[in-house]
Amino acid sequence: MDTYTPITIDRKSTEVERQIALHQIYAQVLERQPYTYERKEIAKIEKDFLKGKLGVRHFIGELVMSSVYLNSFYRDCSNLKFVEWSFKHLLGRALQGKEEIAKYMDLLMTKGVSVFFHEVLGSEEYRKAFGCFTIPYARDVKFYDSPRNYLQTNLLQHEHVGQRGKVIPTIYWQQLGMDCETGTCVIPEEMMHDPAAMSHSVHSAADRKNALNQIYTQVLERQPYEFERKGISHLEQGFLSGKLDVRHFLGELVVSELYLDSFYRDSSNLKFMELSFKHLLGRTPHDKEEISVYTDVLTKHGIGAFFHKIFYSEEYRKAFGCHTVPYSRDVKFHDSPRNYLQSDLIQHEHMGQHGKAVPTLYWQELGMDCETGTCVMPAPQAESHKTSSAHEKSKVKEPISRSLNAEIEELLQMLQNSDAKQVLQSMNENQRSLLRSLAK
Repeated sequence: MDTYTPITIDRKSTEVERQIALHQIYAQVLERQPYTYERKEIAKIEKDFLKGKLGVRHFIGELVMSSVYLNSFYRDCSNLKFVEWSFKHLLGRALQGKEEIAKYMDLLMTKGVSVFFHEVLGSEEYRKAFGCFTIPYARDVKFYDSPRNYLQTNLLQHEHVGQRGKVIPTIYWQQLGMDCETGTCVIPEEMMHDPAAMSHSVHSAADRKNALNQIYTQVLERQPYEFERKGISHLEQGFLSGKLDVRHFLGELVVSELYLDSFYRDSSNLKFMELSFKHLLGRTPHDKEEISVYTDVLTKHGIGAFFHKIFYSEEYRKAFGCHTVPYSRDVKFHDSPRNYLQSDLIQHEHMGQHGKAVPTLYWQELGMDCETGTCVMPAPQAESHKTSSAHEKSKVKEPISRSLNAEIEELLQMLQNSDAKQVLQSMNENQRSLLRSLAK
């Protein structure tokens, strides 16, 4: 969190300085400037502040009791969310623990809003931090007594009214693994019914140690070498201490030299995109239309915009949220046998195994041999074999083409209702030939 230079207004301050301070108070306490119709209600206290009749603390005390503040942060919010926001606005920090939460919640519910604000503004902490003449602000990291407390305050400082829901406080939606980015807190639908997603979720310090290896296996396809860890040590520390959640750690990792040297600089754009989908979405690109959209973003707007589109996509949010390590998703996710086979192939492909230039989707279609790490066209066959070879191929493909639609429909039904491995084992040779032709 950035260090902030305190603004202090006393009896010697000019009216111009007070005007500047007034703007800052509204930005801190209301998170915006008042609307024109709202200024009518607070016109008197504004005038008294500008003339020097009210100090900063007394002006804030009047402001938070006005309907301008209460309508924004109290009347449509849970009591706990209101307490959390009040601490952000008046003390420049998040709630520190359950004991403090219990104390101020009890005060609010038994004594009311007025007594609650009197306790906060009259506290020893407020007096030492801001006194009567300093505008509250988000305080420096040195103030916090634990990495989690710093993370909690940092998240809260970047949250605006309604952004993460008015019902569930940040301190709890994090612990519950809920998604509150849209303004309404929900557990991502796919995660609720997916044991795999829940097993990959990270919420505790113990989880983080185990998750770090899992993240490297998924995203780097290996553990970093010792010399490579020096370049990402600050990211590791931030993740292990709780300053970074899974999604933000991944967001930093994929733009690091370590990731880009491995998957971007010596690869074609298409191969890089294919590998990024594998690492971050747990699948291969669906089709050429999707390839076109993401390739366009990558080539025109750069790597940062490309990864931003992935991490902030509805698919990523529902599948992994902020706390789940990406993984290869179930066969039921795939919309066709070809798409399933494509994802299955790329999940078993390791860095450089099938070449860095040609994406798996294309080397299959072109009939290229990329198994050695370098993609080459197959060796030409003798002329005498071409005719017989073509004849044999036509014999194989002929029965497939006659009932192609029916066969595909049957395969889709089988894959949707059963486990993929069992389906593949139970297929006849004709169906296997169809899958092989779809994969080419």
